[in-house]
This record gives sequence, structure tokens and C-alpha cells, in this order.
Amino acid sequence: MVLVISEPIKSQSKTVCVIGAGPSGLVSARELNKEGHKVVVMEQNDDVGGQWLYQPNVEEEDPLGKTKTLKVHSSIYSSLRLISPREEGRDTRRFPGHEELWLYLKDFCEVFGLREMIRFNVRVEFVGMVDDDKDVDDNMKRWMVKSVEKKTGEVIEEVFDAVVVASGHYSYPRLPSIKGIYPYIYRVPDPFRDEVVVVVGCSMSGQDISIELVEVAKEVHLSAKSLDVPPGLAKVISKHHNFHLHREIESLEEDGRVIFVDGSCIVADTFLYCTGYWYKFPFLESKGRVEVDDNRVGPLFEHTFSPFLSPLSFVGIPRKLIGFPFFESQAKWIAKLLSGKTSLPSFDEMMQSISEFYLAREAAGIPKRNTHDICDFNYSDKYADYIGFPHLEEWRKELCMSALLNSIENLDTYRDSWDDDDLLQETLQNPYFTQFTTP
Repeated sequence: MVLVISEPIKSQSKTVCVIGAGPSGLVSARELNKEGHKVVVMEQNDDVGGQWLYQPNVEEEDPLGKTKTLKVHSSIYSSLRLISPREEGRDTRRFPGHEELWLYLKDFCEVFGLREMIRFNVRVEFVGMVDDDKDVDDNMKRWMVKSVEKKTGEVIEEVFDAVVVASGHYSYPRLPSIKGIYPYIYRVPDPFRDEVVVVVGCSMSGQDISIELVEVAKEVHLSAKSLDVPPGLAKVISKHHNFHLHREIESLEEDGRVIFVDGSCIVADTFLYCTGYWYKFPFLESKGRVEVDDNRVGPLFEHTFSPFLSPLSFVGIPRKLIGFPFFESQAKWIAKLLSGKTSLPSFDEMMQSISEFYLAREAAGIPKRNTHDICDFNYSDKYADYIGFPHLEEWRKELCMSALLNSIENLDTYRDSWDDDDLLQETLQNPYFTQFTTP
């Protein structure tokens, strides 16, 4: 399909609300500010980072101080390390811990003067179009944003020219519908010492947490959709007599027995869910024009723009790609669109593009719930072409692919042992790195 871009609208500065001060929200604020827009970032936590703001205490007192309530915005656990390499930083490990990424985001915020744009401890309660019943040009649409100051309870209503949703998608766990099983918010392994633990889900987090738990738990039972697991996981299981792999859970009996679909059963002390997350935007009033259907957010043109509600946009929806450069290209596109340096295709062209994308995913056998799992490093280049954003460097793609392949074969050691030193040395000679070391 050939997309015909219409003539750009007249350039002008706009007021823009960015929801979230995680990676996608911060880069959006920077790009919008560079384009001369007036930016307000609303963040429900007391610091930047989003998911990367580690919170060891998952409970808090309720307003009356009588009971504990579960309050979890981050799924980060204490020992988590990045699954892609970073070649420089305060954490000198090639695959650093989560704090290194959070510190990078704090530095990013300071270097580009973003903190003054951010309102902390503010929760967005409502986002809806002003005069939604009137037929107005997209360039004239405005948005009502209602927010609550968490400490004082003060409610503020403001009108913006545009809204960028960068609220993330790792806060609403996708839980199996098995009666009697409740999630435990994992941070450290010690509370599970000498327990029989069932880890539900064989994602990267499920594998990492299981590997950590097997050192302290009496038994670890990993429940997966298939027994055909990656070679690296199979190697780890073979090393530990207390690490067991099962198919899905069939039922939980009243006597405490857990029965798996293969007929095996155990009595478990604790269940841990590593079954993914739902996309949810409880604050958004779109009147059905942007919906989440089996974890597909849509219709969205290139995972970013609603054809019905432009200039409403989303940053950070896609998964399983080299995220930060992709989110930067999304932010640049949005900022240039709002300033009039580019425009979207027509409504019909956007809807046709979305339909073709859905059909292609279906033809490839990809479930609807995985619509936004891109799994293609080259997709960033296709996307960048919309705005003339540079393609991803080949060394970056090669390093990430090398790390991915190593993790498949050597799950428990790939972060500390690798065999791509030649590629690494070649990478460090790239101008991207030498600019930081040249006197």
C-alpha cells in the first residue's frame, strides 16, 4: 500500500499533556519541548522512571491507617537485570541491573531540563474530548484532562490541545481464571525459602524468577503451555533436582492439590504469576473509538495514532523490539505532527493500513493478544522513514541479536558470559562510542 501524505498544517505551538514519566513519557516531553510546544507531564509516582522506579515495599497504609492495601505500579524485582547489553555505565556489568537504567532516566531528565515540566504524585482520572459532539477539524480538537493530587486530594481540570498517552503496560497483571489462586508480588526470593512454589508462565520473567527461587525453595514447579522449552531452560532444569516443568494447571482442589493437565499433581505453598499484562487506559473516555480487545489496542495507525481521535497519540505500546530508539522516533513523529512539519495520511488510508496489518498478523498465525509484539528489529527502520529518523545502527541490531541467541542457549549464564568479543570491539570503535572517549 502507498500512503499519500497530505500537505502539512500551519505550524503552531500547542499545549500538550503527557501521561507518564517513564522512558516513553520522558522522550515525548523532550521532543515536544524541542518543537516549541508547552508540555505538562503527569506522573503518579514521586520520581521519574515509570516501571524502572523500583519499589521494594508493595503495600501501604490506607488513608485511615487501619489496614494494608496493595499498591504496585512496578513489576521490577530486586535482582532483575537487563536482557539487552549496555556498553557503558556506572554498573560496569555488560547486562546491568535495573537501577542503572533508572539512573540513566534521571540523567536524561536532568540533562534536558524535563523535571520542571513534571507534576509528581498526580494521578490522571479522566481524559476526554471537549465538544466531542461537534464536527471540528482535527487541528482544532481539544482535550479535557482531570487529575488528582494524591497527597491533598485536590482535583484539577485542564484543557489541552493534545494528549500523549505514555502510561506503560506493566501494571495490570493478566491472571489465569483458576479459582483459589491469587498473585504474590515478587521482589526477593527469601520469603519462599523451603516452600513448594508454582510459577505460572514461561516468559523471560518466569524463567529468571524460577532460576532464582530454585536456590532457596524446597521445590519449584514451572507451569508452561508447552514442554518444548528453549535449550537454555532445559539445561537449567537438568541441573536441579528440585526444578520441575509441567504443562498448564488443570484445577486447584479443595484439599490444596494442584492438578496439571498432564495428570501430575502437587501440594503448593505459593503461586507466582508470570503470565503477562493487560493494556488498560481506565482514564480514557473514547466512546468506543479506541478499545482494548484481547490486548489489542486499536484501531491505531502504526501503534501510535487513533484515526478517530487525532491528535490523541500513544507512545510505548509496541513490545519485543529495540524499545528506546523506537519510542524516540514515535515521539519525534508526534511532535513534528503537532508543530505542522508533517501530517497524517487520510482517515481512509490509515484505516486501510491498520486493516492490512491485522490481516498480515492473522495470516502469520499471531494471536490477537500479541498484536503489538513486533519481534522485528527492522521494523524501527520502516517506522523511522515516516519522519526521516535515522535507521538503527547495524552494530546495535547485531549486539541485541547476539544477546538474544545467547540467552536461548545459555539462559543462566548469558548475562555474564558471551562469545561476541570481536563484535563488541568493532562496536566500541563506532563514532557513537568514540565521541565519549576522545580527548
